[in-house]
Amino acid sequence: MVFETKRLLVRRPRVCDDDVELFYRLWTDPQVMTPVGFPHGLRITREGIREGLKGADDDFYDRKLIVEFKDTGQAIGECKLGTPDGDGVSETDVKLLPEFWGRGFGTEIKQGLVDFLFEHTACRAVKATPNKNNPASQKMQEAVGGEIIDEGVYRFPEEMRGYTVDVPYYLYLVSRETWEKRKK
Repeated sequence: MVFETKRLLVRRPRVCDDDVELFYRLWTDPQVMTPVGFPHGLRITREGIREGLKGADDDFYDRKLIVEFKDTGQAIGECKLGTPDGDGVSETDVKLLPEFWGRGFGTEIKQGLVDFLFEHTACRAVKATPNKNNPASQKMQEAVGGEIIDEGVYRFPEEMRGYTVDVPYYLYLVSRETWEKRKK
């Protein structure tokens, strides 16, 4: 286990059918992947996912982690803890299966990611870039103290343009100072 929240556990993925299937369901679901630029999901196979899991090291930074219910072990999504960059900024990501949307799990896991990063690294800020057309993700960022500091459009490389779309985004940051004030 990497960390836990009130209702959820975050752990490293395993090379097993259940974890492969979770990633496959998430990454091929247009509802999940359209906001990040893949309107038909990722071009990926279960075997490709399995091979990727086999080659992963034991670290939990900069890789996809499994989010599951604490009481049942049912996996509901994935998240990422980014290693702080040279400016002390760490990036997070959360993706949940659609059947678990709207119940506060995204905000709960996002708060867990922010708490973990500020408690275990020297990062000065945590960033996220939700799609401008994804108000639920924006609300999640704001619920943990994120503030919009910029906006832009991510464009995929030319060789990927046939199966991706541009992603208009807001750049949210949660500063260490904001986090510390909110924890009091």
